[in-house]
Amino acid sequence: MKKIIVICVISVVCFGFSGITHAVQPIVMPYKKPHIVKPEEPFVNLSVKPEKVNIGIVPSRGRGGAEVELEAHIVANYPYQIKASFTPFKKLRSSTKIKPKHMSARINGSNVPIAGTAVPIIRSVEATPPGGINIPVNVNLSLENGMMYPAGMYKGDLIFTITTVSFK
Repeated sequence: MKKIIVICVISVVCFGFSGITHAVQPIVMPYKKPHIVKPEEPFVNLSVKPEKVNIGIVPSRGRGGAEVELEAHIVANYPYQIKASFTPFKKLRSSTKIKPKHMSARINGSNVPIAGTAVPIIRSVEATPPGGINIPVNVNLSLENGMMYPAGMYKGDLIFTITTVSFK
């Protein structure tokens, strides 16, 4: 009899556990791509004031020259470089152009060719603060052999090229 009671207890315990244990349907989570943080795209923005400048009139004799103060406002989230170049100066209402070899220009102490390749005038190794920075731009122009050109008003463009710079 003792054996029957032990077998019954073991059977009840086994059947009891079978009621407690059961298969569970696994929970399947939808696949999400991991969020990858991309670095910010480099950007630079340059504005110059004033946009147009009258630097004087070609004199009827000798040499002429002018000095102009501009202000550049730069916003960049990356190191940047500003290059400058000039287009040839042309007389208004005429086809007369001043030969680039008769003009010279300096911007913030750097020689900038007239009608030549742009040259670096400002270079930064870091980004600007979020509001940007103001940089004074001093432009000096001079004309030699002014007697070769009719007196009057000439027009030329100062071109700023701003780019990001990587330092690796």
